[in-house]
Amino acid sequence: MAEHVLELEKIGKTFAGVTVLRNINLTLEKGEVHALLGENGAGKSTLIKILSGYYMPDRGGTIRVNGTPVVFSNPKDAMDASIHTIYQELTLCPLMSVAENIVLDKQHSFPGFIQKTRGFHDMSVKALEKLGQNDINPNAIVKDLSIAQRQVVEIAKAITANAQIVLMDEPTSSISQSDADKLMNIIRGLRDDGVTIIYISHRLHEIDGIADRITILRDGNLVGTVNKTDVTERDLISMMVGRELTNMYPKTEVPIGEPALRVEDLASEGAFRGVSFEVRKGEIFGIGGLVGAKRTEVLETIFGLRPITTGRILLKGKAFTPKNPLNAIRNGISFVTEDRKKSGLVLCLPVFENINLVNARKKARFGWLDWRQLMRIAENQKKALNIRLNRIEQTAGTLSGGNQQKVALAKWLEFAPDVLLFDEPTRGIDIGAKTEIYSIMGALAAKGTAIIMVSSELPELLSVADRIMVLREGEMQGIVGREEATQEMIMSLAALEHTETISGQQERTQV
Repeated sequence: MAEHVLELEKIGKTFAGVTVLRNINLTLEKGEVHALLGENGAGKSTLIKILSGYYMPDRGGTIRVNGTPVVFSNPKDAMDASIHTIYQELTLCPLMSVAENIVLDKQHSFPGFIQKTRGFHDMSVKALEKLGQNDINPNAIVKDLSIAQRQVVEIAKAITANAQIVLMDEPTSSISQSDADKLMNIIRGLRDDGVTIIYISHRLHEIDGIADRITILRDGNLVGTVNKTDVTERDLISMMVGRELTNMYPKTEVPIGEPALRVEDLASEGAFRGVSFEVRKGEIFGIGGLVGAKRTEVLETIFGLRPITTGRILLKGKAFTPKNPLNAIRNGISFVTEDRKKSGLVLCLPVFENINLVNARKKARFGWLDWRQLMRIAENQKKALNIRLNRIEQTAGTLSGGNQQKVALAKWLEFAPDVLLFDEPTRGIDIGAKTEIYSIMGALAAKGTAIIMVSSELPELLSVADRIMVLREGEMQGIVGREEATQEMIMSLAALEHTETISGQQERTQV
């Protein structure tokens, strides 16, 4: 009989009269990887925060660890119960060393100073060796590590704290596929050692490769818990969204118009060089490559965030040098950034103000804002993009990831851009919201908007983009059309040490 390490009974949570979790019953077994799935807003993060001690459940709910009822009034209570959480936004101390971070919870605090535990260096070395990560220097400063390496440090920290249950929230959202594969091997090793993992991800292929059982939440309710072997990917999607999605990657076929933007031999010192391509009205032009390929840097240069070292940009056939983002905006270029929380939205402001961030100057009369007009604009965008919220005045930070992404996009739509730069359009959002974003992109293309899309998800690039340019370490490796592009071709171009022609289908320059 399986050993239950964690049991949840009738767990609920209500905020300001709004119920976000209802009577959740869940049992976790020792040494299993248990996937937690659901659309943004389904209640996954709230459940994780309850298990982490950040929230207390409503009365009537019970949590048992190894059969013993527990009450978590703060995160330390959860850690004392051997529950460790690795959040999407990592919680390491960036200016401390790897070793100091790994043993931070084991150090003894006294008034005025921290006494380092003896042998903390050796403890960190053993934890990293256990994970097969001998290449990480315990003396390295955390801020100098890659995101993937920081995640390893978080896991080593959990091992050192003797965690029995590790909660992982979207651990692969910001790392490359090769690093994700390494992380999967680490998770399998933890499972073999008897550690129980709760794994949250929107990437169903990861769930298929790592999970033993899967629990699905929808609108705060428990839909069910299933064995991975008993369900298909389509079954999981249907359980998450409450309906069957016949097309996960809707592609609107529209006529491609005249050139909207062209870059010729573009370079920005320290980032990329020799990049040439053209995007036309109604076209979705994809940019692919591995982490470190400098895809985002190309968009930043077009938007005036980075200087042009050599080369030139042509906008509607005329030479254009973006002096700064405001200059780019005034010339019809918009930029939906990769990190909506840090650079796409002002999370503490109401949704209607976020939607009007770009518009406000245009809508002002004699220096005065017409707030009624701004509210009407926000309501119109809410309806057009199907933004789900309680009221237009609520703060952007209270929305789910998918709805935050729609708000980040909505602020540009009233502006009606000619060229839309879209960096990782569906990162960290659920499948249902992804299909809506693709449909919105298709509608924009149908209106003649030229879209340049950076994406790390190959199925997304191959299904949504009309053509794909691949970068590798700041160098253009080729451009392929949607009809001939394959995952193998894109990955080969992204990973090869030298540019090679694959089946004669690679273009070295835009035609």
